[in-house]
Amino acid sequence: MVYSSNVLKVVNALQITIGDQQIQKKVSCIANEIKKCTNKGKVTAIFGNGGSAADAQHLAAELVCTYKNRQRKPYKAIALNTDTSIMTAWSNDFDFESIFSRQLEAFGETIGFSIGLSTSGKSKNVLKALNFSKSINLTTCLICGKNDLDYEDIDIVIKIPSEETATIQTVTQVIYHSICDVLEN
Repeated sequence: MVYSSNVLKVVNALQITIGDQQIQKKVSCIANEIKKCTNKGKVTAIFGNGGSAADAQHLAAELVCTYKNRQRKPYKAIALNTDTSIMTAWSNDFDFESIFSRQLEAFGETIGFSIGLSTSGKSKNVLKALNFSKSINLTTCLICGKNDLDYEDIDIVIKIPSEETATIQTVTQVIYHSICDVLEN
């Protein structure tokens, strides 16, 4: 019963996103930003915490390596949550809230697009990094779950129609695979 219930939650959320023309437009917009960023010789920075950190790594791997088209050139992308030495040094000596914005500051002009992943949409370090990205004129994106927050300073926001972490993570994966499909077609 638990399995069926969980699958139905994901299917329901996916059905809502399929019918949402804005989400489809935003998926294309994100793909275009990634392509534009790489064409300018810049890197897409992706970041998140916990399962969203794993999703950031997964998306970066799909962009740098291959998705379906094994012959295509790589897209420039990096998951900021992968360097444990940077993350533990900074969070130990200063704070965890600025760990991603600090890395964005370090990479400066090499970054062209910032994608934050947060199931709740409330992760302070993700939001701080997106705000920092805006302050240095980067295009910003947040993929998160359903909430009442307004993200007027973020360029592209996709809110997945669920408040359950597992459902949000599963739909997030479908979204970033769809971004990869747009890039390869």
